[in-house]
Amino acid sequence: VLKWDPDMIISWNRGQGGYFEGILSDPNWAEIKAVKNKEVFEIPCAPFNWFDRPPSVNRIIGLKWVANLLYPEIFPYDMEEEAKEFYSMFYHHKLTDEQLHKLLDTALRK
Repeated sequence: VLKWDPDMIISWNRGQGGYFEGILSDPNWAEIKAVKNKEVFEIPCAPFNWFDRPPSVNRIIGLKWVANLLYPEIFPYDMEEEAKEFYSMFYHHKLTDEQLHKLLDTALRK
């Protein structure tokens, strides 16, 4: 990753086997473009990962999330509204503001 010097990093959290929590604070990663520009994002993962595993309906919203993250000018979704609608439709659950914040706080551009 250091040699690739990516413009953006999308990572699992520690609970999923990733390193999201350390990327922004690890001095070994400090010179990477994505870290310098704060383009490091955590994959939402409640109740399942939105990006890859385990296979679930969360991949549906994950497609919108990653499209919006990579190409916001082409896919200008309001991901908070998308998440509320998705969780209502697929999980019959109305996300509270606290749950929404916890789910998306480190997953979206600020």
